[in-house]
Amino acid sequence: MKTYFKDNKFLLSLTVLIGIISSLGYVFIAILLQQLLDIVMAGNMEKFTRVIIFSLVYFAILGIFLFLQSLFEKKVICKIMRQIRSDTFRGIVNHSIEDFNKNNSADYISSITNDVKILEDNFLLPLFEVIQYSVIFISSLAVMIYFDAIVTVCVIVAIGLMFVVPSLIGGVLEKQQNQFSEKLSDFTVSLKDILSGFEIIKSYSMKKYIIYRFDKSNQDTINAKYSVDKLIALNEGLSSFLALIVQVVVLFLSAYFIIKGRITVGALLGMVQVGNNLANPLLMIFTNIPKIKSVQPIVKKLHDLSTYTKDEVLRKNSLAFNGYISAKNLSFSYDKQVEVLHGIDCTIEKGKKYVIVGKSGCGKTTLIKLLSGCYTGYSGNILYDGNKLNSPNKSDVVLLSSTIHQNVYMFDETINDNICLHEDYPDEIVTKAVKESGLDEFISKLPEGLKYKVGENGSNLSGGQKQRIAVARAMIRNKPILILDEGTSAIDMQTAYDIESRLLAMKSLTLITITHNIKKELLQLYDNVIYMENGTIQGNDSFNKLIKTSQEFSKYIEVVK
Repeated sequence: MKTYFKDNKFLLSLTVLIGIISSLGYVFIAILLQQLLDIVMAGNMEKFTRVIIFSLVYFAILGIFLFLQSLFEKKVICKIMRQIRSDTFRGIVNHSIEDFNKNNSADYISSITNDVKILEDNFLLPLFEVIQYSVIFISSLAVMIYFDAIVTVCVIVAIGLMFVVPSLIGGVLEKQQNQFSEKLSDFTVSLKDILSGFEIIKSYSMKKYIIYRFDKSNQDTINAKYSVDKLIALNEGLSSFLALIVQVVVLFLSAYFIIKGRITVGALLGMVQVGNNLANPLLMIFTNIPKIKSVQPIVKKLHDLSTYTKDEVLRKNSLAFNGYISAKNLSFSYDKQVEVLHGIDCTIEKGKKYVIVGKSGCGKTTLIKLLSGCYTGYSGNILYDGNKLNSPNKSDVVLLSSTIHQNVYMFDETINDNICLHEDYPDEIVTKAVKESGLDEFISKLPEGLKYKVGENGSNLSGGQKQRIAVARAMIRNKPILILDEGTSAIDMQTAYDIESRLLAMKSLTLITITHNIKKELLQLYDNVIYMENGTIQGNDSFNKLIKTSQEFSKYIEVVK
């Protein structure tokens, strides 16, 4: 948080200054009341008139400063909240695919929405209140000394008891606040999961179970919130009681000193007002301090997200792909216990076409993710033209390859936006990508053409149309490697055949396809078929050779035909 305060130091300083002036002006009302009552008791009409005129002007100016204080507080809070959300989002975007997938995406959503809101309510707003009421308290204490030193000493003794409250509650409240944040995150995850499966819910009559699941998650979240609210209520109750004690001390002592002739009636009114200015600020301070302390785990969580970076080191040579990619004795495990890949050796040559086949779970996608730099923690080597793939140069791989996944994601924007992804391309390049993907026929029938809105995740498109947009998205970037990861398995055979045939016809393109759709006439067009079983490569050759030399591959082809 120090960074955000530093970034907004001018606005923050101005806000605090206005707050101090407003607070001092508020405290001065006690002296004004004392003077007014003493003048009334003395029956001096001339002085009374002057005090009334002064008071009207004074309260008008005080009202302006109170407005400015509220306005500037809201402005600085809005700026800091925007920066926190922006930095948190940037930190999330900086995650590698591997690190991003370690958490549910709803956890990130919860951090940007729920946690940031908690930070506003339980840190920023209370912090300004603590500053404001601290000024009121200190200045009121000075005014109390001005009225009577003995009363002030007795009040300070009563105030000492109030310091015990935050220390008793603060630690427990911090723990409960952290649990509440976790429950909010769980609730967001559950809600996202439920709404994402809405079609399944309706198709399989899951309404009763889903309502039960939502209600349970909702109740757990409310219970966690109530645990926090109970501690806050306890803190507020104790603080209110002790604040009342301070007021009672001021009132009875002041009344006693009037009887003894030590102070005037006006001083009594002034001290009662000051007593309120001591008790109420203390009530607010000791109510807010536990809140501020309780959000420290959330502050740390958001800080860790917003400052996430991958270590980058300077290097003389970046990765390039001019000749080949090779895997040497490559092994990998997701959980560090069961190996998904073991002893993989293979070479991908520039300009050739490769298809990886095998049963589900044999490691096809994992192998491609490793070759394209998505995962770390493997043993063995991955080489690009003889240079090792490692953490410092992993970002270079993004510049070398495009991937078309089975589940193509579409932003709720135009076709053009989903192809170009908000990068600038000449019209002829866009037209070429549209034609190469076979999307031109569909676009020609649309009145809006490339400006057609695809809807949420492409809801206005068919599966084949989405797939062709994904191909155009990959082709327009003209990267040397194209990975088709089950990219045509979710569409009809004819469309899939058409897309794959187009890609195979591009001579300069290095194509790596992972597929379950085994069509002999297509497999024969690939330079190499890589057949995998149980995390190992059991065959790597042209289709015609592999079908003759590998009994396992022959059996696999017969089964899946």
